[in-house]
Amino acid sequence: MTVLSVLDPVRVAEDYATLDHLCGGRLELIIGKGNDPRHYPLFGITEEEQWESLSERYALLKKLWNEENVTWQGRYRPSLDNVTTQPRPLQQPIPIWHGSASSTISTELAAKYGEPIFSSNTFHPQAKYKALIDHYRERWAYYGRDPKDAVVGAGAGSLYLANTSEEAVRRFRPYYDAFTSTAAAQHNQSPFRDLEDNIKNGPVLVGSADFVIEKILNYHQAYGHQVLSISVDGLTEAEQREQMEWFAADVAPVLGREIPSTVWESQSATPRQDILSVQQA
Repeated sequence: MTVLSVLDPVRVAEDYATLDHLCGGRLELIIGKGNDPRHYPLFGITEEEQWESLSERYALLKKLWNEENVTWQGRYRPSLDNVTTQPRPLQQPIPIWHGSASSTISTELAAKYGEPIFSSNTFHPQAKYKALIDHYRERWAYYGRDPKDAVVGAGAGSLYLANTSEEAVRRFRPYYDAFTSTAAAQHNQSPFRDLEDNIKNGPVLVGSADFVIEKILNYHQAYGHQVLSISVDGLTEAEQREQMEWFAADVAPVLGREIPSTVWESQSATPRQDILSVQQA
């Protein structure tokens, strides 16, 4: 993911086109405006400008990837005169997802360009993110597209599996307390009283494999997402490996049977209609 609201689109265009070549055309990019207000002054914009900045910079990024000899003038970077960024992207086009967390401005931008969204689904109850996803599909249809072609991905908060839900809560609690004490978490003002409240009413996946599966299926019923991002950020290296292996063995196979996904099927010799695509954050 790149926080495009504060970055130079020329640099982003060249850096990620280079990465596209290095990975053999497997790059997919999530753009977003960020969720930590401390970074805006570092890059010369105010928090109030974040949406306008993101929109302008994204339009320029698209132009730089789609055209050569670009002449351009805007507000958030110096003008360009007959510029062609190098290297040119290997993919035509590079797939782009729009990060969505708090505003219909992001879902509107994604629908306007006909591109998928990735709901952060991290800090708030399900209803808030569902409203944004519903708005995305409504605006997708407004622009003359079939709503069934709209693609949605979603985060899931932190993952922590154990033999029992009680054990998972006990082992994960120190990490949760550390996460919620950060400046970014304080800014986002979590509506959840504590870890138990977040497990019951929020997005974190903490519990037994059966509990986590049931919760993911509940969120899929609300969102209709085809890609799931799970996070083991902040855990020890040993626990990260443990959690990913546990998820792959006990959770992913069930999701593959229960949730259809057509994302990336055109890139594979084997259709992936029966697979929930899972990304590790």
